[in-house]
Parts: sequence; structure tokens; C-alpha cells
Amino acid sequence: MTDTVATTQLEVVDYDLGLRGKLARAGKTRGGSALSFCTILYGLSVIDDVTDTPFSNAANGYPDAPLVPDESTRIELPWRPGTDAVIAELIGADGRPLELSPRAVLGSLNQGYAELGLQPVLGFEYEMWLFVESPGAPGVGGALPGYVPFGRTENAYSLTRGNEIHSLATEFINRMQQVGIEVEMFHGELGPGFFEFTLAPAPAIRAADNAARARQYLRDLCAERGMHASFMSKPFADKSGAGGHVHSSLTRDGVNVFADETGAALSEVGTHYLAGLLAGMPDTALMMNPNVNSYKRIDPEMYTPSVADWGYDNRSAAARVLLGERKSARVEHRRPGADANPYLVAAALLAAGLRGLRERMALPGGDSDPVALPGDLGAALSRFEGSVWLPELLGNQFCASFAATRRAELQRYETWLQKTITSWELTRHLEHQ
Repeated sequence: MTDTVATTQLEVVDYDLGLRGKLARAGKTRGGSALSFCTILYGLSVIDDVTDTPFSNAANGYPDAPLVPDESTRIELPWRPGTDAVIAELIGADGRPLELSPRAVLGSLNQGYAELGLQPVLGFEYEMWLFVESPGAPGVGGALPGYVPFGRTENAYSLTRGNEIHSLATEFINRMQQVGIEVEMFHGELGPGFFEFTLAPAPAIRAADNAARARQYLRDLCAERGMHASFMSKPFADKSGAGGHVHSSLTRDGVNVFADETGAALSEVGTHYLAGLLAGMPDTALMMNPNVNSYKRIDPEMYTPSVADWGYDNRSAAARVLLGERKSARVEHRRPGADANPYLVAAALLAAGLRGLRERMALPGGDSDPVALPGDLGAALSRFEGSVWLPELLGNQFCASFAATRRAELQRYETWLQKTITSWELTRHLEHQ
């Protein structure tokens, strides 16, 4: 029996998974039909723990909000005949997207750049872990049982690994091309089943849409093949962590203005933007490293920065500035992990950059020590909640809602740690005391 009903995959941005959604009859998603979505969306963890937020909670019954598709994002999914997809926003009584939405926050920031005659352009790149079904396998530390890392070797940029992954990578690249998302590269990284893909740069909101969809559609493709794709930051203690780096530049009337006309030096605009990124890194760490596990990736020896520094083509720096040709001048933000929601990451760096532009910030002097970045979720939460400027740019409702979910995540971990007898404790004390 074949599918006979045309369906639409409604895709709605959350805080953790990137996209959640529903399948609906295609006709119901067009022509102004009434759609709605539960506001509990912004209080769900990756395993659906529920956090009450000021906007959606047990007291108010987790109300629905109207859901409006953004028709500019509607695409056909050729690998799923009869199905298209569209990104939709939860709408408030004023007819505008809810301030709680990361995509709405990103849109507001984008408007802030437009008022300066600028358009931010972002390019996402993701490292991820690929696993393949293996009946009876214990999994990684007991998690993901029945799966083992994909491939036989762990060589970064290995052509042997490239050959092993060729079929999956080619189909992924082709599928993304069919929906207007350009995957520029796909290659092996140094770790078990560890790979990376890079997306072509695009205007900020489109870039975040592309990143969220590419992540989800890769997971879907892997599931079709008896595989699993994970963007967890640090599953292996003795291996590298998975980064979700973002390259950003600024254009005016379609011309890159991050560098001066020679392309060999930062422009005034680029300088203020970079200074803002650096000044904002401590307060925005929560958005770029949102989980307890995120901070186990932080290791300068593994090219994951612990301080807010910058350098020219320096992969050890938090902000890697790439100049040479004006059209490709940009800065790579190396702090975000692959586990972070792309809309949150984009909003974090654009908020910091916009502050730098508005306040005409200067880069720190060469004799000043770089500021340390939060090293755990609790420290990042404290910086985020103590920030004066973030609510002004991101909105009070979003900041309160997002902080509530991170506080709950931290409390769940601390409760587990308090009640769990770890293998470290048993090995250290059971026999010798």
C-alpha cells in the first residue's frame, strides 16, 4: 500500500534538539488554516523532562499558541514522496513570533544589523559521531546499546575513511542539494566514528535554518540505514570533543565589509564586531555550551578554547580571524559545541557582535590577559543570568525561559550525582577502607 495523503512536516524550533514538529495534512498547513502548538515546547529537555518557565507552566496549563508557517522555508522532501516541510513559528496575541523562540530572537537581531546597513552571513560546520547497528554490542558506557562506532580507523582526513563513508556522505550531500542546502565538505575527523561536514555560508536566519535541517535530515538518513548520528559534545573521555564552529562575516549591499578594501586587515566595522564577540563570550557561553557534558569538551590542547582570545588563522584561539581576500574575510567562533542549537549559537554571536558595533568597542590591548570563559554549566548560568546587556538584545522573556531550562538541567545532574555511587568511589574506597 502506498501513501495517498499529501503531508507536511511542520518544523518548530526548540532549545535542545533544534527542530521538533508534527506531520499534518498538507492542505491544513496552507491558506491560513488554524494551526497551534503547545508552549511546553520551550520547557522540554532532550529526554522530555519538563521545566516550568514563566510563560508555560503547570499553573497556566501549558497553553497552546497559534502556529504560523514561514512559507519562505517550505521545501519538498524528494526522498519522502508526497511530503514537504516548512518551518513554523509560535505566535502571540500581537501576531508576532513569541519572544521565547530562538528563531524569533535571531530575527530581531538581524533587524538590528539591518538598521546599521549590515547583513550578517554565517557558515556552520559540525563534527559528529556516527554509529552502526551491531546486535549485542554494549554501546558506549552502556548508552546506545546495539551500536558501535562506524568505520575501522580513526584517521583525520583519511581517504580510507572517506571511501567507507562515501555512500552515506554522497546521499546526504545530494539530498541537501535537492532542498537548497549546500554541503561544501564531508570528511573524517580524529576519533571513533568521528566525521565533519561544512555548510556554505548564507544570511543569518537562512544559515541557521539550513544548519538545523541538515542535522535533522542527516539523523533521518542514518536511521534509514541502521545507523545513528549523534552531535553529543564529548562521549569519549580520551578523544576530541565535537565542535559546532560558526564562521561569520558582515556584508553591506552584498559586499563583504569585515576586512578593509585590501582584504589584508580588519575594517573598522570588523574590528568593532570582533571586539564585541570577545567581550560577549563569557556571558553567552551558556548558549554555545548548554549542557553539563558540553564543558568536558573544553580543552586548549584539543583546540577548544578556555579564554576569550583571538588570532589570525590560529585554531587555538576562540576567535580565528581569516583574511587574505576581502570577499572571504571572516571570523570563526570556535567555542560552540555540536550539541548547541544553531539558532541559539547564531543569536549569541550576533548579539555580542551587535553590541560591539553599537558601542564601537575596541579590541583588547596586546598586554592584557584574555578573559577566562566559564568552565562548567553552573558558572555559565551565573554569567548569563548576571548579564545586563543580554536581556536588552535577546529579550527578557527568552532569557528567563532559557535560563530556567538550564538551571533545571544542572539541578537534575547534581541530584543524580549526589544519589549515585560512582565507579570512581567504589574503586577508591570499597576495598581499601
